[in-house]
Amino acid sequence: MKKFIIAAVAITTTVFANAQAEAEISQVQTEIAAANPDRVQIKLEELPAGVQKALTTDAFQGWNAKTAYIIKAEKPYYEVELVNAKSEKNVVNFNEDGTVIKK
Repeated sequence: MKKFIIAAVAITTTVFANAQAEAEISQVQTEIAAANPDRVQIKLEELPAGVQKALTTDAFQGWNAKTAYIIKAEKPYYEVELVNAKSEKNVVNFNEDGTVIKK
């Protein structure tokens, strides 16, 4: 019974810490968006067909799109945040036709 209680406390603590971390990430993203009105979050489904197609190529195998933004610049482009199975993150910028923009 003692092991069960310890395990339950450990699981509860882990879940709480994860939820708190996600809330902090969301808050930071909101602050970044407020500081940069030219960077607007969009739904992944709203990405142009060229970008969606590029994300399915071998170059991005093992990576999943998590969030997407349109950057309203002289020539607008799309910023996609990717995550892999190891929870590593990567950010890639695309032209509307799906060409990767090197920065």
